[in-house]
Amino acid sequence: MLRNPNRLTAIAVLVIGGLLSGCSGGEDRAESPELGRCKSLLGAGNVEAAVKTMGGSDVAVSGTPQADVLVDGLVREAKQWKKSDLLHNSYTGCRMDAFEGDQVSGTVDVTVKWSVLSIGLLDDPKNSRTWRQVNKSVYVAPERGPGRMQLLAACAVHGASASQSSDLPLQFDVSGASLGAELRWELLRAFAQSVTEEMGCTTPPVIPSVVPAAT
Repeated sequence: MLRNPNRLTAIAVLVIGGLLSGCSGGEDRAESPELGRCKSLLGAGNVEAAVKTMGGSDVAVSGTPQADVLVDGLVREAKQWKKSDLLHNSYTGCRMDAFEGDQVSGTVDVTVKWSVLSIGLLDDPKNSRTWRQVNKSVYVAPERGPGRMQLLAACAVHGASASQSSDLPLQFDVSGASLGAELRWELLRAFAQSVTEEMGCTTPPVIPSVVPAAT
C-alpha cells in the first residue's frame, strides 16, 4: 500500500500482483478502468510486460482517456489547422509510474500530438541521421533520446485542408528508460495503430510490425 498520500492525486494505484496473469494464490484483483484503457490502446501483453520490467511494489496509472476522446481532440485540431500554426496539444495515451516505497523505480509515458515537422522536412538529408523513412507515410526515430522512441505518420483527416496530411503528420512518442528497445517499439507500434485506426485516416499509414533496421 502507498505510504505517501500525495501520490493519490489524479492517479489510480494498482498492485502489480493484480496486474499480471498467472500469479499464484488468492483471487485476481479487480482491474482499474485506467489500466484497462492503457491495455486497449497499447495491447494487454505489452502493458503487462512493461509493468513487469519496471519493477516496484505498486504502479500508478494516469492520463488514460478513451480512444475516441483522444481522437476527437486530434481531429478537431486538424480541421482547424493553418500552416502558420506551430503549437499543438500533446495528448497522453497512458502513463505508468512504478514505485518501491516512496521512490519511483520506473516510468512509461506514451503521448501523441500533431508534429511541427512536415513530411518535406523529414525528407531533408540533414534529418536522415535522426529519422528513418519506413514507407511513404511513416518515419521513425528509434532512439531520439535516452529510453525514448518516436514515430511520425501521415494521416489525412476528413474535412481538413488539402495539405494537412503532408504538412501536419501525427507524432507518437514512447519513453521508458527501464524498457528495452523492442518493448518500447511494441508499445509505440500498438499505440500508433490504435489511434490511426480510430481516426479513420483517408489513407491509413502502414505501421511496421518490427523496429525498422538501420540503413
